[in-house]
Amino acid sequence: MFALGRPRRILIPRETGPSKRWGNPQPGHAPRPVRVAELRRETADAVTLVLEPEDGVMPAFRAGQYFTHCFEIDGQVVRRAYSLSVPEGGGLACTIKLIPGGWVSSHVHEALQVGSRYRLIGPTGDFLLDEGKGPLRFLAGGSGITPVISLIETALERDPQRDIRLVYASRSEADIVFDQRLRELARRHLSLDVVHVLSQPQDAWQGQRGRLDSQRIRGLLGADPATTFYLCGPEGLMQLAANALHAAGVPAARIRQERFLAAPNAQARPSEPQEILFKQSGRVVTQRPGESILEAGLREGLPLPFSCMVGGCAHCKLQVLEGEVALSEPNCLSPEERAAGFTLACSACATGPLSVAA
Repeated sequence: MFALGRPRRILIPRETGPSKRWGNPQPGHAPRPVRVAELRRETADAVTLVLEPEDGVMPAFRAGQYFTHCFEIDGQVVRRAYSLSVPEGGGLACTIKLIPGGWVSSHVHEALQVGSRYRLIGPTGDFLLDEGKGPLRFLAGGSGITPVISLIETALERDPQRDIRLVYASRSEADIVFDQRLRELARRHLSLDVVHVLSQPQDAWQGQRGRLDSQRIRGLLGADPATTFYLCGPEGLMQLAANALHAAGVPAARIRQERFLAAPNAQARPSEPQEILFKQSGRVVTQRPGESILEAGLREGLPLPFSCMVGGCAHCKLQVLEGEVALSEPNCLSPEERAAGFTLACSACATGPLSVAA
């Protein structure tokens, strides 16, 4: 019998370390074999993987989307979501920044070489280009430039005169990913304004310096309600920018954010089976001890969407109608999504009888 009342969540902190669940590919979502055709060094800690599909068929994707990369590391298949860094129709390439101590990013930077083979799932993602003609404003921080450059180049290919401004926060000049590429874009398109803000610049740096605060963000991005704003970078920077834009009167629908959080597995799981009602299909599935909602549904053949499997992309997001879940933290859900009762199927498990809108 399903509990009544407002959906509630039990938050279970995650322990550090990789999730063993990343190594369990699920049926019905066939990964695509690819080969590394080129390794392009962008900065000391950012590399672009130019990929070729093994079957010779280039997958269609939209600017701003990402693929989930399935690497075999130390005998395990681990997944990470990385954004495409090319415009629509521009081949297949993803740019990956080295994270200090990062298990997967270290593998990419140290072990992959031309000819290396692995698999992709996707494309996925709704960090997509506004199809209108209005102005576009982008705020990128560090490797957050990856989907942003895909969006900017695609927008300019469609309309070379479109009003676009990019505010790009980096540590130093040497850390600016796609520096020359952005210079060339700005040279060819006078409607594109690129503003770099460096937190630790050299003395000779002539541009903006220091850290961004709410006032500077509003000044650099503006607050025109007819403009679409795109935010991608460290969570703190995006939240600061979103709050500044909201306070300036920008409608929430005009602010788009891309979040990627690679969080490890939850420390605890219910030890008893739990029934989950998937309302849309009418199917009742028994979640086994240790399983997530997604794992239980996929095991029973439900066509549930997913990609990264680590709570970082929200592709598996679903709404809790009745009952309680344990949701691993941190994850990519926004405060608004949480308030609306959404959870992540890959990172949550039922703690009692559960009904979800899927």
